Amino acid sequence: MSDEIGKIQKPSSKDIIGKRKAFLCVLLQAPPEASKELHELVQKYWDAVDTNITNLEVKAGAVKRIFIEGIPGKGEDVSVSLKEASLGAWNILQDRITSGAQFEEFENLDILQKVIDWSKCLNVGLSNRGVAEKISEELKTESESRIEFITASIDNNLKDGESCIIFSGNQEINLPEGIEKFIISPPELDMVAQWVKNAQAAMEAQMKEQFEAQQKAAQNVNEGENEQQDKSDSGIWTPN
Repeated sequence: MSDEIGKIQKPSSKDIIGKRKAFLCVLLQAPPEASKELHELVQKYWDAVDTNITNLEVKAGAVKRIFIEGIPGKGEDVSVSLKEASLGAWNILQDRITSGAQFEEFENLDILQKVIDWSKCLNVGLSNRGVAEKISEELKTESESRIEFITASIDNNLKDGESCIIFSGNQEINLPEGIEKFIISPPELDMVAQWVKNAQAAMEAQMKEQFEAQQKAAQNVNEGENEQQDKSDSGIWTPN
């Protein structure tokens, strides 16, 4: 079962009490050099995520486990890495950690590194089909191992009746049997996505405009040189 919070009716406590619950949300962070507007939008997103999870906790119980995609390890090591990766996510977890929530292992370092490295190899522009197929096979094997590890980790660490938060770029992630999945997708997420889309479109338009201006300038120079050459070749003296 998968519910999208904010877009459909919220579950009642009698429907989920005693079950294992997973609250899935996207891990967002604005680059330091990004505009003030984007930073404010991302902060609004995290405020909305915090509110949605808090409302769920009232009915489903306080969050006890935290899983972070892309960050191997557990405990304080994950906390430090998360603070660097997304300060907004780190901030909304502090009160929950104080209340007993724990960072659990979501990624195996060795497997994650292999997936990353094989992915890099596949994207370098290979010329040999056999090599490309071999790399694809290795990537598929390690990706499957990664999924198996993640699934087992969630299943082993999330106890009956507990709630967890999963920060993942894939909100359609398959969870172990018996876990209720709630997708945290506030309107602010769409606002951030739209802002990024508009910014990219504006940048592309600016680059196109600059390119066309450069082309026009180069064309004017060539026309001027051709005109000067025509004057030189006419045999008639003309002032420079």
